[in-house]
Amino acid sequence: MTQSPPEDDLVLPPVPLVTGSTVRVGGTGRRVSRVELVVSTEDGEELRIPLDHHHGGWWPPAARTSAPDGGPPIG
Repeated sequence: MTQSPPEDDLVLPPVPLVTGSTVRVGGTGRRVSRVELVVSTEDGEELRIPLDHHHGGWWPPAARTSAPDGGPPIG
């Protein structure tokens, strides 16, 4: 099986992807306990990437973020 080149790997920015702790559902505010990024692949599979909550935001896990200069993933 052929591996994809590193530049094709999914990399997330090293910044919070969302902020906040409540979401409005049906007119009421509900506390957020988990935020995930769901990635669907061509073959119909789904990859769920849980985000980490700290400093008031929901951040991608370090293993999937890029260096600030756009370099290879950190972690």
